[in-house]
Amino acid sequence: MTSAARYLAATIPALAVLGLFVWFANWIPQTRWEPPQKQAITASMTPVQLAALGETVTRQRGCLACHTIEPGVGVKGGGRGPNWADIALRRAQGVPGGQGNLVDYLVEALYEPGAYLVERYANIMPAATAAPAKLTYEEMVAVVDYLQSLGGRPSVRIGDIRRPPGAAGVGAAPAQAGLPKGETSTDPVAILAGNGCSACHSLKPGEVLVGPSLDPAGLKQGAAQRGISTEAYIMESIVAPNAFVKPGAVAGVMPQDFGTKLTAGQLQALVAYLLSPRGGQ
Repeated sequence: MTSAARYLAATIPALAVLGLFVWFANWIPQTRWEPPQKQAITASMTPVQLAALGETVTRQRGCLACHTIEPGVGVKGGGRGPNWADIALRRAQGVPGGQGNLVDYLVEALYEPGAYLVERYANIMPAATAAPAKLTYEEMVAVVDYLQSLGGRPSVRIGDIRRPPGAAGVGAAPAQAGLPKGETSTDPVAILAGNGCSACHSLKPGEVLVGPSLDPAGLKQGAAQRGISTEAYIMESIVAPNAFVKPGAVAGVMPQDFGTKLTAGQLQALVAYLLSPRGGQ
């Protein structure tokens, strides 16, 4: 066999596998992606109407994966974030060291959640304007009204609270910063950081946050439970996260639009990174 033939024999299978994943990445979202619907919110809505929409938003965007609503059990509740039960009653005067009134306290908790931390809670919540929640300003107002309704009376209308810092840039992907127009970054670390993945997933073996750890051993275990290759499991978990939910994980929390936001090259870079020793450390 000539050297050219040996080269072709070695590279053709690899190219076939790469082509399969590129096809998979572009096909799956078109047939299975069903993103959360944006809520129709208008300036004419009353605080009570906004509060009703705010409840839908919090459930739709996965807020209850970390927060609980458990009357009678205090701020700790049973979640990774503070208990929302009667939060308006408990926080009516703001908090010592935090904002001095309820609305300002709630707004700060959504825009800058690390500015004030309830005792014994870790600084793990991303800004509500960032992934995975990605709330618009109007949705933010609705959520504030909903939280006010838990032990109090909603009072906020569109325009009553300040807009989030850097509102003009909300939704921009940090992973693209500094790149020529039309180009995308394939740096997996930048992709993970730019899409808020570390808020819900750890790279440390066995460390479960909101979602499963992304260490190679855990990913291989998930693939075995799913009955597919690890590469295909990772790809599916990114572009169609509800296709298979690992036992013990919370369903419906992970955004379902990464299949359209990320290019095939970015998806391949993530798969390779997460399977590498570096990706599991």
